[in-house]
Amino acid sequence: NYLAKFSKLTRMILEMSEKESITLAEEITALSLYLELEQMRFQENFQFNIDVAPYISKDEVEIPPMLLQPYVENAVKHGLLHKEGSKNLNIQITMSDNDLFVQIEDNGIGRKRSAELNSIKNKNHTSFATQANERRTEILNKGRQHKIGLEIKDLEDQNQQAIGTRVSISIPTQ
Repeated sequence: NYLAKFSKLTRMILEMSEKESITLAEEITALSLYLELEQMRFQENFQFNIDVAPYISKDEVEIPPMLLQPYVENAVKHGLLHKEGSKNLNIQITMSDNDLFVQIEDNGIGRKRSAELNSIKNKNHTSFATQANERRTEILNKGRQHKIGLEIKDLEDQNQQAIGTRVSISIPTQ
């Protein structure tokens, strides 16, 4: 089952890499496959939810391929991997006017603690996915009037203890 899902995801990524845009349905399918694989790895401790507003036509809305995946992967590998107890990832997709809004929220250890752990493991660690996606977003935004927006927020409880991370992305659909 794992190999079949991995093979399907690999094939999807290769096909998507040749396209300038894909449907939201294709992106959600790829994200679901990736998260199902991670769920197998974490076993019982990891739950995810992808909630798409019912008024969004997933087969008609188009976005750049693999735009969301690096942020989802960061949430899993940096936020949730080292967390004790239940690990939750929620992806909410809404739309207003001609903008698609995606919120990726985890209940992980937070970016600060993750950076500390990464520096202990590897003193020269830099986040490749984050830098690559920032550069890619700059390229996608070049010459566009309506730009892709990104906000990353550390979530804290009332005692300023990390309780996760929220990534908010706005994507113009025209």
